[in-house]
Amino acid sequence: MRNPYVNKALAAYAIADSAVPPLVAVVRLYEKALTHLHLAREAARERRFDMHFKHVERTILILSGLDSILDMDKGKDVAATLRGFYRSLIRQAGTMTAKRDPVAATDAVIRQLAIMAKTWQSIAAERGMVPTSTGAPAKGPHASVIGRSGDHAHGRILA
Repeated sequence: MRNPYVNKALAAYAIADSAVPPLVAVVRLYEKALTHLHLAREAARERRFDMHFKHVERTILILSGLDSILDMDKGKDVAATLRGFYRSLIRQAGTMTAKRDPVAATDAVIRQLAIMAKTWQSIAAERGMVPTSTGAPAKGPHASVIGRSGDHAHGRILA
């Protein structure tokens, strides 16, 4: 049985544009998480901790969704590395609001997530798949977001 928050996150991904290749879907999820973190940072700067918490919670949902679909048998070392990364960020994000300086704590998570997002963007660019917010590139397989995220977890993101 999955965590109800993970179910909610996966349901949200299922609603997303279904004509997006797996690699583009992963990049978009990272970008969405970063968007929420930037909004959380601004809310913390303005001492609007209710909004800070809301955006942190949404980031955690995205990371939890990505973590929940990792297949440790098929993904082996890559899946283990991603699992450690996601869970570390989830732990850090979960305590940001309670930190003495939530803005600095949020910046630390933004920096880590941004490095991984740039890595995924580079992989997408190398494969000729430039993610756009308006739709999928012309090349690449199309499937459900959950299926594409599963490809990410199994190390099967192909051009």
